[in-house]
Amino acid sequence: MIGRLAFLFSFYFTQAQLFIEVLYSNYTDMSLTAQMSAFLKQTLTDQIELKETLVLNCSESIVRLDETQIVIDLTFSLPLVNCIKDLANQAHFVVISSNTYTESYNDWQFSTHYPNQDHYNALSNLIEFLNWDKFIVVSNIEAQNTYGELEKKFSNKNLNFFNFDDDESEDYVDRLVGKIIKPTGIKNIVILNEGKSAEKLVKSLKKKNVFGLECGIILGSKSLWSIKEDGVLAYVESELENSVDSYSYEILALTKFIKLILEFPGINDSLELKQFLEDNTENHHLKSKFSVINIKNSQKTKVGDIYHELALNGTIIFPGNSTVIPNSPTTNITISVADGVTNPGYTNSSYSVIKTGAKYALSYIKEINFLDGFEILMHHTDCGAEVYSPSFSYNCFSKLKSQLGVGFLTTPAAPTCIGNIISLRRLGISIPHISENAPAPALTDKVAYPEFMRVIKDSRYNTGVLFSLLAVFNWKNIIVFYENSTGPISCYEYLLKMINNTSINIGNDPSERLIKINYRHTDYEQYKPAMVNAINSRIRIFIIFINAPSEFYFIEDFYDTGLRRGDAILLFYLRKAYAIITEPDLTQVKKLMELMYGSIVVDNQDWVGSYGQRLKEEYIKNYGSDIIYRCFSFDAAMLLLNGIKYTIDQGENVEDPAILNANLRALRFVGCSGIVSVDPGSNQRSTSIMSIFILKWNATTNLLYEFSAGKYDLGSVQLIQFYENLIWYDNTTDTPSDTIPYDECPFDKGLEEYSKKGAGILYCISFFIVIVTAGTTFYIWKWWWNVEIPMLTTRSLIKFEDYIAMVMIFIYFLQYLAMGPDIGEYDSYSNNLTSYAIINFHWLTQGKIFWIYVELVIGAVGLWLYFSIHMILRLDTKFVNFFSAYSKTLATIIMPFLGNACFLPIVSVLISVFQCDQSIGDGLTQSFVRNDCNEFCYKNYHLHLAFISLAALVIYLPLAIYFRPFWDNSNDDANIKPRSLFLMVKSLLQVCIIVLNKTVKVYSQSLHGACYILLFSGFLLFCIKKKPYNYDRCNLWSIISYCAIIWSVSLSSLFWILPVKIYSIWVALEYIGWGSMIAFGLYFQQKLYPSLLYSEEAPDITLFFRFSLGSKVLASEINQANRERSDRKNYMSSGNEKTKLKENNQSDVISISNLPENIFFHRPGSLFNQEQENYPLEISSTRKLIGHY
Repeated sequence: MIGRLAFLFSFYFTQAQLFIEVLYSNYTDMSLTAQMSAFLKQTLTDQIELKETLVLNCSESIVRLDETQIVIDLTFSLPLVNCIKDLANQAHFVVISSNTYTESYNDWQFSTHYPNQDHYNALSNLIEFLNWDKFIVVSNIEAQNTYGELEKKFSNKNLNFFNFDDDESEDYVDRLVGKIIKPTGIKNIVILNEGKSAEKLVKSLKKKNVFGLECGIILGSKSLWSIKEDGVLAYVESELENSVDSYSYEILALTKFIKLILEFPGINDSLELKQFLEDNTENHHLKSKFSVINIKNSQKTKVGDIYHELALNGTIIFPGNSTVIPNSPTTNITISVADGVTNPGYTNSSYSVIKTGAKYALSYIKEINFLDGFEILMHHTDCGAEVYSPSFSYNCFSKLKSQLGVGFLTTPAAPTCIGNIISLRRLGISIPHISENAPAPALTDKVAYPEFMRVIKDSRYNTGVLFSLLAVFNWKNIIVFYENSTGPISCYEYLLKMINNTSINIGNDPSERLIKINYRHTDYEQYKPAMVNAINSRIRIFIIFINAPSEFYFIEDFYDTGLRRGDAILLFYLRKAYAIITEPDLTQVKKLMELMYGSIVVDNQDWVGSYGQRLKEEYIKNYGSDIIYRCFSFDAAMLLLNGIKYTIDQGENVEDPAILNANLRALRFVGCSGIVSVDPGSNQRSTSIMSIFILKWNATTNLLYEFSAGKYDLGSVQLIQFYENLIWYDNTTDTPSDTIPYDECPFDKGLEEYSKKGAGILYCISFFIVIVTAGTTFYIWKWWWNVEIPMLTTRSLIKFEDYIAMVMIFIYFLQYLAMGPDIGEYDSYSNNLTSYAIINFHWLTQGKIFWIYVELVIGAVGLWLYFSIHMILRLDTKFVNFFSAYSKTLATIIMPFLGNACFLPIVSVLISVFQCDQSIGDGLTQSFVRNDCNEFCYKNYHLHLAFISLAALVIYLPLAIYFRPFWDNSNDDANIKPRSLFLMVKSLLQVCIIVLNKTVKVYSQSLHGACYILLFSGFLLFCIKKKPYNYDRCNLWSIISYCAIIWSVSLSSLFWILPVKIYSIWVALEYIGWGSMIAFGLYFQQKLYPSLLYSEEAPDITLFFRFSLGSKVLASEINQANRERSDRKNYMSSGNEKTKLKENNQSDVISISNLPENIFFHRPGSLFNQEQENYPLEISSTRKLIGHY
């Protein structure tokens, strides 16, 4: 029983005594009641009798059991349907029902509609025909059974189901589409909701831009009533195609059934009527046949039927007026990128390759399923990639208007960016423009260009970093040039604003700072005076605000004006090395390489953090090692893609430029260049770390590259951080001054050339010096110093002279190292050590100070000559006075120093006077000294000094070669003594390596290294065989020092030969080799060479302190302490040679006849022709010579 009122409207239809009742309930819409009543009256006008009855509950009184043959059930109430079904079974009348509550009917119950299973089969036929892999089913609760069947059948496909009631509001439907359906990326949709709700859904799909190309819409039988969107496909119960609402739908269904009833002649017999209907129906409903309807031109067009199988008889169109079956598993979203190559005047865009970063971004999001269900299509445009031409750009973009998509990855060129915006505005397109560069300040204006944004900072920010660097390097004087275009002008004005009220001086006149846009070589004469004035100002710091490629032509013309490497340090506010490589119109790149080497560039930092480095590695693996600006191209694409994703996730229309633009500005994500976000009040990036680059030379590619030397980070405690010492244009770490010193070369360095005449004289003098040294060495060794010194075998008290001998081994090591191939390129520490700690005069002297050193050396040679004469003529014995005695004392101190430690520096400086192998002309007097380009050779001052230097060499070398063994062997206090032959050979070796340093090294470091290794290898073998010293420990460390020299020279030679130079490896190898040799030496010294020298023990002063403090000290304590000290001393010296001599009853005074006859003191006709006088000479620590000479 039901607790609701029911109204009974009885229509009496008499045709051969036939009575038909049509039942309604309060669940039946009153409009349907009215329309059904009107329809029946119109159809059976003169045969209808209408009677209205109110039914309060389900009872037999609902139907006239004795009169009714047919009941039309339009109650739409499950209790009433069941009640009527039971009455029909009792009274045997036919029930025609339109309800869909049940799939099974009893013997007397028939349905005007097909069962759900038939609807499911029809829908399955359509889906199989379209071959959809992914689709969405949207339905009301009543159609859930159909979805369940679909889920079973299409279990291997991606099927999504969403449910909403038919009476939901439009806002609810919009949210469903925007936040649930659209984010799936699936555009093939089955709608099973009834008419009005289906219409809401289709409108929302259009509003959210889901309805369109590559979209497929299938409507159920009750969904098509008011849909007029072209391309919609529907399956509808046959003959119900023209229904416009639910009422007409039911009326047409009833009409179709009544037509069948009217075909039966014996209609007044219920049993016969039932049998007739069973014979002409399937399972008590009409035989299932569906019409396939396609909306074309807003009209319903039948294109086929489904009767068990699909049979098409017309062409189907889909949304977007496409005849292609939409079968894409994803939704396509198009973006466009300006990477074409057909701009006017450019056959190859230098910017197009940068866009590989954007291509990498697309492949990257596919790997991480960034937008699952969506396919991002990148449309490549030839428009606006390099230059802007109003007519070309407009015509080009107009052809691509429909293909630009939701966003445009525009060019890095700022003027072209503005042109692209203007062109698209003319076409009514306001999609977002995103650039990886384009730092022009004009584009920062959000009001003027609201559709534009970039992933880097405004170039004025870069200018601020340059200003900070001026303070860091203490540069107060600068030269500024800027281009007559918006960006450079803004940067120049910003620089003026910052240096206002500071001590920084701009050296060139304001009228000479502005350079025309698109500068070329043809403009040189116009700007030559400004260039000349800039060079004459001698200011070294140049700040260049000129865009590529104009700046390169400008720099080339500066080179032609006379500017050379080191004359200027260029500061750039944007990266330059890449532009040089990609610029096809530059023919004089070598000029750029010379002037731009060591320059400073500031730009946004890329490949930041571990995430950035991982992306960098993947990019290089897939696209190659050229990575400049690729990171920013990647981030520009990721900004757009993140904006698309965010818009979709928010259920908003990604095709709406205003919505997408707003969402892009609200984003904040981690990119390969750090945290990326757009400043809310402008079009630039909100925060960015700036890299500080130094332009360096790549020996492999012969091109400049930008070496990241530091960073500028506002978020860091230390604003500017350098990763390592900067290597400047002169390959040193010394920060250059902001002005050029006035003692540099007075001529154009471009005029320098090789001087054959100057080099010829240098070679002749070098050869002469080697011959003189070799001849003198042989003669002196043969006639005077062919003396053997016995090895030290007993323990002795170490003397000060012994310490000097050991220190000199290390001094010689450093000197030899400094004369080899340069090592400062990869080991500045070793270079400084060999230059500043060993009196390496030549390396330290350049310019005017060089001549001061030459004069000092000549003075030292003069002093050497005086002392030599004094010692040879024994003036202290002929002129007995204070001056003569004092000269002898000075000679014993100064001559060993000048003859040993200063031998190599003195000879090196004197030969350097003849290094005139560079010239500015053909004449000999047009050559100049390598150490001072202001001094021309063989005239005036140099000519006089050259003769004096040659005379000094001729005087110094023979005397030094002779006196070196004299002082070492005549020193009775020293225990450690070098062998005379070793000193002779060492002198010759030193002269040879000096000559190599002055001749071969300046032309080939590697060849110089090879010759050096050969010389020292031979010298090493000589030392191993002959033993340089009479003390084994000194021999050991001498040999180790020579091995270390060969090792270092080998490494430095390889450094100059190999194309790949990894500095850290070279430094590590050098110090590993040295460390290994030191460890080797310490080990063998401990095992094989015991110490034979000891220090005298200091007296015990504790008794003295006790006595000083007033304590009582006994005489016996003092005597005991003295005895103990004496015993220890006697024990330590028990191995002394003097003690052994006494034990063997040998005298410690020996005759002169026991010495070799060729000692010059007594040999007749010797070098010194003088009278013999009594003169004692100490020749060893244990023997004294007594005699006459």
